Amino acid sequence: MTLKNMPSITVRQVENFLNRFAPRSLAEEWDNIGLQVGSLNAKVQGILVSLDVTEAVLWEASSHDCNLLITHHPLIMRPISNLDDSTVVKRCAQLAVQLGINILSFHTNLDSTKEGLNDLLAKKIKLKNLKPLFPTRDAHFPKSGLGRIGSIAKTSLKKLLPQIAGQLELKDLRFVGDPKHSIRQVAVLTGSGGGYYREAKNAGADLFITGDVKYHHALDAREEGIAVIDIGHFAGEFGMVPLVAQKLSGWGRKQRLRLKVLETAEQSDPFQFWRTPRR
Repeated sequence: MTLKNMPSITVRQVENFLNRFAPRSLAEEWDNIGLQVGSLNAKVQGILVSLDVTEAVLWEASSHDCNLLITHHPLIMRPISNLDDSTVVKRCAQLAVQLGINILSFHTNLDSTKEGLNDLLAKKIKLKNLKPLFPTRDAHFPKSGLGRIGSIAKTSLKKLLPQIAGQLELKDLRFVGDPKHSIRQVAVLTGSGGGYYREAKNAGADLFITGDVKYHHALDAREEGIAVIDIGHFAGEFGMVPLVAQKLSGWGRKQRLRLKVLETAEQSDPFQFWRTPRR
């Protein structure tokens, strides 16, 4: 069978496949996963995978003839009363419609699922004996849930910091705690998890790795005696792009589908770092 004669697929078929990997029942109640813009019945010409919906990413998708954009973060989290050009979300929704791009989002279900983003982060830093930090409400998936907690060979925070930076390809990271602090149990939570340091400590963690840690969370965590490493939001979740792209490419080959899958080249961490020059 040539590529030209291979069967085409719909947005619905792509959603159904990814829902088998990251079931909707694993999503948090407040989340808005699934179709954001477009039609589930649309025929897929190509797929672009990105962490977020941005105007640059939408133009990138259009330039590669990808009419399906798959993201981690939903474009629409709160109800929209009109579709003017007053916000980034509305402008992106308008642009997606104008360019004929359908958008699917897989958020907390992808965080929670087995072999999803939290498992991916835990494996990058070589945690063993993993279990969910917050087990899912769905009893059918006992190994799923937000966050993971696991063990490493006993070490100190000071020795672990450069290892974490290297494993996650980070130039900078923030941390809380005594560099001599002994580390054996480590909890991770992708995304914005700074407020859950106490739950991590209560689960037995000596160290909590997450993103978007606020000042008062850091202050209180230090008082509570748990070390914290803030890896940022982007670094903890950008692994979603190759993960989902590889899943889709493998599915396409197995099913002998006409399926073009690309990873975004237009998204990077919005934060940049400036260092005071040494004198």
